[in-house]
Amino acid sequence: MSELFLVRHAQASFGSSNYDQLSELGMRQSEWLGAHFASMRIHFDRLICGDMERHRQTLFGICKNMSLSVDDRVELCGLNEYDFSDLIAAFSDQFPENSRLLESQADRSSKAKHYRLLRDVLSAWGRDEIADVRETWHVFSDRVLGARKQIQALARAGEKVLAVGSGGSNSTFMGQVLKAPTETIFDLNLQSKNTGINRYFYNQTKITLVGFNGVPHLEMPERLKYVTYG
Repeated sequence: MSELFLVRHAQASFGSSNYDQLSELGMRQSEWLGAHFASMRIHFDRLICGDMERHRQTLFGICKNMSLSVDDRVELCGLNEYDFSDLIAAFSDQFPENSRLLESQADRSSKAKHYRLLRDVLSAWGRDEIADVRETWHVFSDRVLGARKQIQALARAGEKVLAVGSGGSNSTFMGQVLKAPTETIFDLNLQSKNTGINRYFYNQTKITLVGFNGVPHLEMPERLKYVTYG
């Protein structure tokens, strides 16, 4: 069996003009994770990530402390996140009476309002209640499934694989493995920690979840305050 460490990207730049880049803390989170892997003498035989900038930056940060080259990484668009800005815009057009949406638009720095809105929008998206979106829930789910099939097709007995994706794609990946309902997948999405690790054992025909949302590199008193979800 192969072992997959599927990691959510480190903290991105929430509230800035470009979310798709790591914050200063995000860079530290990724480097801490790499140092943890190195201390555990974990060596990765294959590197995979989505093709978003925050995925690459997280992978580069992890590998920095592991003396690993990222030149041979495989980039899979199936690990990319859904376009939440597009979902919000479509949701706003279709449900203008939603007051929490208007509040969130007025105060983009409020993470609490952002996550309440995210839950409402994802639920509507999963029920196919939002029209005119670039990517429906079913198309997104199929895209993630395609990435999983590609990862499994590359399986080599005994190898360890590091992959970096996003909260939505990683949660959907896990939900498909567990055959979880759509609402449960969204619940898992909202609990996804930055640099959280989901671990799987797999081969070309079977895959099993053996660890969820682990952050061993942050589970020490001086780093607990650096556990983030954005």
